[in-house]
Amino acid sequence: MKLRSLLPSIDWTLVASAALLAGIGLAMLASAADTGGGVSPFLLRQGIAFAVGGALIVIMMKIPYHNWRRIAPAVFGIGLIMQLIVLGAGRIIRGTVSRLDLFGVQVQPSEFVKVALVLVLAWILAKGRTNAWRQFAITAATLALPLILVMQEPDLGMAVLMSALWLGMMIVFGMPWRIVMIVLLIAFAAFGTAWQTVFLDYQKERILTFLNPTADPLGSGYNVTQSIIALGSGQIFGRGLGHGPQSQLKFLPERHTDFILASVGEELGFVGIALVVILYTVLLWRILLVARTTRDPFGQAISVGAFLLLLIGFTVNSGMNMGLLPVTGIPLPFISYGGSNLITSCFLLGLVESVKIHSRFTQEGPGELTSFL
Repeated sequence: MKLRSLLPSIDWTLVASAALLAGIGLAMLASAADTGGGVSPFLLRQGIAFAVGGALIVIMMKIPYHNWRRIAPAVFGIGLIMQLIVLGAGRIIRGTVSRLDLFGVQVQPSEFVKVALVLVLAWILAKGRTNAWRQFAITAATLALPLILVMQEPDLGMAVLMSALWLGMMIVFGMPWRIVMIVLLIAFAAFGTAWQTVFLDYQKERILTFLNPTADPLGSGYNVTQSIIALGSGQIFGRGLGHGPQSQLKFLPERHTDFILASVGEELGFVGIALVVILYTVLLWRILLVARTTRDPFGQAISVGAFLLLLIGFTVNSGMNMGLLPVTGIPLPFISYGGSNLITSCFLLGLVESVKIHSRFTQEGPGELTSFL
């Protein structure tokens, strides 16, 4: 199908909101550059990833999303193989083995696996439910495969993201609340066991710091403390790009990744934070609109999965920057530095656009998920 014929069907509001968020991210990376006037390598790499992501959105628009239904299990299997490879040959960064070096480019396979998880869960859920417990068991077993591998890296943030994605999709698609309560009870019990046997010292430290960040402001609570200071110092209009003392003097750690939202607050102020929130609200609303209006279960599930991944990423990263949630390393979609995350976010966006373009819409009555959404 030619791109010209697709133009009237494209949700330009959805594309524009994502592009503006990515633009804010590029502006913050340029601001954080410490190159003496040269081009920041972070900015250059993210710019390339943005271009690749934009091209991917166009490609995904042209491919009918139904095609992914046939190959969803294979895509999921390839993702699991990539995770196995990273455990054996990945690069160790800050105590985790989550990245592969491919031709000089660092790739994070778990970012691609989370998208594959959306596809395979959509494939399972689109078949319909004959027995709630059976569907629960199948989807839980599907989740367990990447979850076990991610915890071997270990990447607690990605494990939380995948688990929340699965639970959210199951609730939206009608998992009985008695099963939800059982899942939550199991999760609490598993957390207690993991605290004693699985969590590493730095992971325990992050959770304890979340409970009391002021207990050690120069040690384990340093990151969150500096993030809160940066957010507050921006006031209404911010210090200006390149003029935030917390960011520019490097008091704020990971200012281009985990804590980039604090940099936005410091340099662009409340106005900048409000703009980010508005853009995410518009982005998520447009995705939700696609989920509500398409009547194809597979298309609905894809849209819901994309909605949940972006919502969870935004919520957790924002909460982390404000000291409301533990530091988990979950990036801010479209804004944080990271080519794998930006490209997979664009892939999700392209999938949603494909659902809008290629699925059958109707004005006659509600779709399957409308009663919930």
